[in-house]
Amino acid sequence: MAGNNLIEYLLVFGGKGGVGKSSISSATAVKVSDLLPNKKILLISFDIAHNLTDLFGINIGNNITPIKDNLWAIEPDPHIYAEKYTKEFAEKSRKLMKMTPIVNLIPKLEEYIDNTFNADSIPVALKNAIFFQQILDAEDTTQNLQFDIIICDFPPTANMVALFEIPEDHVKGIMKYSLRIISEIRKAMQKFTKAAKFLFPFGKSSEERKGLAEELLEMLNEIEERGERIADLIKNYGSLRLVSIAEKPSYEEIKRAYELTQKYINTDGIHINMLIPEDAADHCNFCKNKHQKQQKYIKQIEQEFKNLKIWKSNSLGIEPIGLDGLRTLADEIYSSIDDVNDILNPLKKSK
Repeated sequence: MAGNNLIEYLLVFGGKGGVGKSSISSATAVKVSDLLPNKKILLISFDIAHNLTDLFGINIGNNITPIKDNLWAIEPDPHIYAEKYTKEFAEKSRKLMKMTPIVNLIPKLEEYIDNTFNADSIPVALKNAIFFQQILDAEDTTQNLQFDIIICDFPPTANMVALFEIPEDHVKGIMKYSLRIISEIRKAMQKFTKAAKFLFPFGKSSEERKGLAEELLEMLNEIEERGERIADLIKNYGSLRLVSIAEKPSYEEIKRAYELTQKYINTDGIHINMLIPEDAADHCNFCKNKHQKQQKYIKQIEQEFKNLKIWKSNSLGIEPIGLDGLRTLADEIYSSIDDVNDILNPLKKSK
C-alpha cells in the first residue's frame, strides 16, 4: 500500500436501516478474524443506535475493546473525537475574532462566535467523519493501534455519504461565514473615518491578529491535506458492500446508495439478507407468498448489479448473538467460500 498507511482492506457495509447491516458486518469481522489469525481487525459501528454491544454480549462503547485475540470493536462517541479535533482550531478562531475590536461593541457577534466555534455545533455526521478519518490516518501519530483490516457498519445512505465527505469544508464554511460578517460590518463602519480608526487600530494587536490568522490557515491546510490522503485511501482500498432485503424500498435504497457513493468508494458486492428458505415456503402459505415476492426482487437486484458479487443469506431460526451465533450467520452467508480473499476481494481486483 502506498505511503505509511498499513491498512490492507477497508470493508464498508451500508444500506437501508433494519436490513441487518450490523449483524452481517459483525459476522464478516468474526469470519475474517477466524480465517486470518495473524491479522489485526477492527470493527466500527457508525450508526447512532449502536448495537455491537448487544450482538457480541460485551460492553464495547467508546473504547477500542478486544473481542477475541485478533479482533477489536468500537462504538465511538463522535462528540469526543470532534472535540479533540476542533479544540485548538476553535480556541484560535475565537481569539482571532474577539481581537477584532468591533466584536466588543456587538455582544450578539461575540455570542455567535462562542456558539459557532465548538464541537457542539458540529453535525453528528461530521463528527463521525472526523473519527473515521482519525482511525484511517496512519500518519496521525496520536494513534496507538494499527489495524490490518477495518470493517465498518455504516448508517443509512444520507449519513453514509456524509462520512465520505472531507470535513474541512464545514470548518472552512464557518470560518468564511464569520469573516464575511465582520468584513461587512467593517466596510459599513469605514464610512465613518474616526470610528474606523478607533475600531480597527494598527500596531501590536494587528500583528497578533496576523499571526493567529496564519496559524489558522496552516491548520486548514493540514486538514485539507489529511482529507485528501483519506479520500485517496478510501477510493483505492475501500470496498463498499450494500446490504438489502428482497423488497422494493430496500432495493431502491441500494440503487440510490450505489449512485451517490461511486465517486468516493468502489462497490464490490451486494448482500441480500433475511430470505425465506425454499423448504419453509413449501409448508406455509404466508412463507410461500413472501418467498415468491422475494424471488422477484432477487432477480431485479441480480440484473441491476450483475457486475458485482452477490451474497444471499436466509433468515436464521435463532438470533445471531455472541461469537457462536455470528459464526452461524457467517457460515450461512459465506457457505461456499474457502478462501478469505473471496470475502476481502470478491471481484479479484489487483492491489
